Amino acid sequence: MHDELLATLELKDEVKLARLLEHARAADIAESFNLLGDEERSRVLFALPPQTAAEVVTMLDDAVRGDVVDELDTEALTEIVSNLAPDDAADVLGELTEEQADQILENLQDEQSEQIEELLEYDEQTAGGIMTPDVTALPATATVAEAVEHVRQAKTDEDLNEIYVVDDQKRVVGTIPLRKLVTSRLSTRLADIADRHPVVVSVTDDQETVVQIIRKYDAAEAAVVDSKGRLVGRITHDDVLDVAAEEAEEDVLRMAGTDAAELETSSVLRAARVRLTWLLPSMLGMLLSASVLGISKTAFSVVLFGALVLFVPMIGAIGGNSGIQTATVIVRGFATGDLGSTRLARAIAREGRIALVMAPISGLAAWALARIFLPMLERLEGVVEGAPQPGAVAQAVGMAMFVAILVSATLGISLPFTFRKLGVDPAIASGPLVTTVNDVISVAIYMLIGLVLVR
Repeated sequence: MHDELLATLELKDEVKLARLLEHARAADIAESFNLLGDEERSRVLFALPPQTAAEVVTMLDDAVRGDVVDELDTEALTEIVSNLAPDDAADVLGELTEEQADQILENLQDEQSEQIEELLEYDEQTAGGIMTPDVTALPATATVAEAVEHVRQAKTDEDLNEIYVVDDQKRVVGTIPLRKLVTSRLSTRLADIADRHPVVVSVTDDQETVVQIIRKYDAAEAAVVDSKGRLVGRITHDDVLDVAAEEAEEDVLRMAGTDAAELETSSVLRAARVRLTWLLPSMLGMLLSASVLGISKTAFSVVLFGALVLFVPMIGAIGGNSGIQTATVIVRGFATGDLGSTRLARAIAREGRIALVMAPISGLAAWALARIFLPMLERLEGVVEGAPQPGAVAQAVGMAMFVAILVSATLGISLPFTFRKLGVDPAIASGPLVTTVNDVISVAIYMLIGLVLVR
């Protein structure tokens, strides 16, 4: 599709471009947008039917969609928004300035405008922010015949999997899948065939919690209720897939020492700023490790200090990597709702036992490597020549590695739980932070052990 689109764009023939795009899928067009320039994107958008253009905009990556929206005038944006589902329209308007959003809302039909305004009031990371207000709800006293007629009159583009049964206060009392509806007697009351255990979430629930609940009950969708328990919307399977992908991507980015803000911009300078926000503090943290070495240097002879310093990178790196492994397992448990990983006592019991197995093995391996490595270096002219007590140095390396693994496991468990308690994304604990903190502590312990055993 992309090669054919590029070839058509080069012809500068808008009629042929419109013909090509007439039967193209929105997903294929959206995929090509990442490789097109601003002028080419504008030509494609104006050649598309309004409904397809609206679908394309919702499928674009955040950075690309931001650029596309910035290039469109109010009239074009209004036409696109008017063809979107309320939840998708709210997402697009949420990226505009308040003045631009107000202008577009004024040009929409009152019913659609009111729905979008209600959605914009919710935090975009909550169930209210991702739900669609289009729901099919009927009273428990209604019959199957009445429900079937109601479904027939529903919007043709509405993704309808089940209908909600509500009481006179509009509180959800059950759900009925469409298949069950069409296979029941027309005279049957909905209350008699409804599932009395619907999957329900609150408008204020975090979107990650919503994904966990829907996954737990293997549901196609979930009802969204307000503080009084009244039905206000629903979250469908496609919303869940989008949120799951977004949360997974966000966690991976935070573990890498950056965040989702980097993907929301096409500016290289802004992306660099986001990454440096994490890297520069880590650099300052590493100065603490250098300070520890500088302070401890006076306690050793030059040759002995040089022998000990040779193994600082190994102890810091292995300890840091071990901490990241532990923190990643814990953060994944938070994301998936795994009860075993979200309970501190269980996490300590599992990860602590793993660390107690890894620590002596890593310590012995480090001791053996140091015992072999130091005599080899002594044979090289000018490199720790005549280093005293190679056995004691190797012993210090092994013990320090043992302790570093235990310390890293402690940090890998405690930091995610601490951040979660404070309301901060625990994925941060799997990034440069745990590595930096572990390096400082491990180096300090290593030099202290060296001071006791070697000096």
